[in-house]
Amino acid sequence: MLRRSLSKRQISLISTSGLQPQMMRYSLIASTLVTALFAVPSAQAASCKIPKSYYKNVSCTASRGYFLAVKDFGAPVALINSQGKSLVDLSRYQKVDADKISSGLLPVMRNGHVGYLNMQGREVIPVMYDALSGGQGWARPVSEGRIVVKQGGHYGVIDTANKTIVPFSASISDIDNYRGGMARVRKNKAISWLDKSGNTKSDPNSSANTQSPSKKETAKNVNNANASEQRPAPASRFTTLQPHQQDGKWGFIDDNNVNMITYSFDEARAFSEGLAGVRINGEWGFINLGGELMIPFSFDNFNNSDNKSLSLDSSYKDKPSFVFLNGKAWIGNLKNGNEMCIDKEGAAIGCD
Repeated sequence: MLRRSLSKRQISLISTSGLQPQMMRYSLIASTLVTALFAVPSAQAASCKIPKSYYKNVSCTASRGYFLAVKDFGAPVALINSQGKSLVDLSRYQKVDADKISSGLLPVMRNGHVGYLNMQGREVIPVMYDALSGGQGWARPVSEGRIVVKQGGHYGVIDTANKTIVPFSASISDIDNYRGGMARVRKNKAISWLDKSGNTKSDPNSSANTQSPSKKETAKNVNNANASEQRPAPASRFTTLQPHQQDGKWGFIDDNNVNMITYSFDEARAFSEGLAGVRINGEWGFINLGGELMIPFSFDNFNNSDNKSLSLDSSYKDKPSFVFLNGKAWIGNLKNGNEMCIDKEGAAIGCD
């Protein structure tokens, strides 16, 4: 399952025309530096130890002691333990998302529909829900005992016993995962908050929640309740993740300084266009806001390379290396000044 992200032919397309020996030399440099590793399914699992087994393709999961065996083309085969023994047969599923094992449940897909499997192989959530779309993948993990799912094209929330907590509704455009007992819900441009029972609550980030209203203010709020319900709720400030260093490692925190992606990296870039460049040892890859590894660790840290034909001494379009801008991320320069970029699939493309 080794993957070469930048081939000699791809690099030669980036280089400008010149003498044939120079082109061959630059192609050889780039193809040597940009090698591929096994695609680890999550940042959290990037440093785990793969057990010995008779399975050809094995990767780590989000749950310690569990590993995923797949076929050459990526179809799931089995969950195995640290001794390499098969625990759960996964061959009847199209996909599994081992990066989102949470509360002992693994998202699985069969015939285009999503369900959840426990670590003993039983479908505790039947394969009956729609595959999700967007930056968080085709399924959500269990979050505080709740799962955001879709059915009939409509969002809703269920618990781990498949009981509906938030009814499926066409008016809901998105639901965040639960955090601190609350989930943010978007209905068109209006924002509301639900507790774990599905009841509407006030914005937990609002400073007004910490103030005790006077009797006069309470009466005013009661009199204006109907009018308030007709107005869209004020949009909550956008929450993103920021790189943060702790004990010599980098991870990502939210606006409340809560660690959302573990401190697993030797270096990290800020999120841009939904992806963040991260480095482990001398290799760079890209993760999304859910912590999923979207582009494997396949790109050398050119600045520390022994080969001086590539350098990262300056920025490209006012952004540092391994940061996406208009769908392209700059990963280095050839000695002759030609920029090297990749797209969001990790393929080599021209920077301009």
